[in-house]
Amino acid sequence: MRRCTVLAAITFLLLAAATPVRAGGLVARLSVSEASPGEQIRVTGEGWEPHQLLQFVTCGEGGVTGSGACDTRGALATPVRGDGTFVVDLTVGEPPRACPCVVHIAAVQGDTDATVNLPITLTGHAVGQIPKGADPVRELIVQDARLTGGTAAAWFGAPDRLTLIYTIRNPTTSTLAGATARARLGGGGDDNVVHQQQIAGLGPGQSRTLRVPIEIPLAAFGRYVVQVDVSGLAQARITLHAYPWGLLLINVLGLILIAWGVSRRLLRRKDDLAWADPSRTTLPSVVRLGSLGAFLVFDDAPGARRLRRMAGAQLSLDHLREMVGRGQGGGDSVLDLDALGHVMARRYPREITLFEEEER
Repeated sequence: MRRCTVLAAITFLLLAAATPVRAGGLVARLSVSEASPGEQIRVTGEGWEPHQLLQFVTCGEGGVTGSGACDTRGALATPVRGDGTFVVDLTVGEPPRACPCVVHIAAVQGDTDATVNLPITLTGHAVGQIPKGADPVRELIVQDARLTGGTAAAWFGAPDRLTLIYTIRNPTTSTLAGATARARLGGGGDDNVVHQQQIAGLGPGQSRTLRVPIEIPLAAFGRYVVQVDVSGLAQARITLHAYPWGLLLINVLGLILIAWGVSRRLLRRKDDLAWADPSRTTLPSVVRLGSLGAFLVFDDAPGARRLRRMAGAQLSLDHLREMVGRGQGGGDSVLDLDALGHVMARRYPREITLFEEEER
């Protein structure tokens, strides 16, 4: 009797695989109705949402008891074409549960209710019955998804290590037999699965928190998206902006220093040109008179009052003439009295210059 039941189930699968499966306007078909694990078959479909990401996997127990009955290692994901069709060459997997077996097609993004099971006979695989009363979990919730950690070195383009923390909750009244939680890191033209973990035995209302290490590559620049998917039953997305602000700040400071150096050089050159113009040349506040072996200090020189107090007196004009007269012809410096008188007249227009004193 049991042998007849198995033969009837196989006959049903052969007849079902010969015609396309339609579900809610979605059409999918297999190129063959029977295959061996490891063999490649073609799956085609039409009427699907354009650019929607679909997952193809071989499952046992009719594909109704969750991903725990599926060969998730051989799962394949591919997007739907712009016209709503797809053509996929799938390697038949070997489910961990007995047949009836199906090729399970489910939407990973967008409309998660887009699901089709295509019956297939697996040569040499065990055949059994679908567990009675099996009510698969069709909804999960991913909550509190966040990224933590990070180092200050990432501001200067160094690799960064973060931790993705998220919680999976079962809001249904059934126990989750099995599901696969995947974390993907997308950015910079890349999309990689960085973590994959099997979730099973999650009872009604229960939650489970997962921690996943996420590594941001060297010299990361731009927007990165961390996506969590639990067998198409729940998804979450976190956007990470990775910019080496420290390097940008160093470059800006470097440009400011270069501009400051150039401006100083231009100002110095302008001052040199001004000193080259005799009409704009003036004596400094303190002048070294080599022929006298002394310094000429003007009243606006820093510390002039203190110098006068220390000297106790000022040099008279007669004494200056006498010293200049003695100094002529000796030493390596020449004192131009005309120039000195001209400068003193400009600085102190109300005072008596050397030459005005002589005229008196």
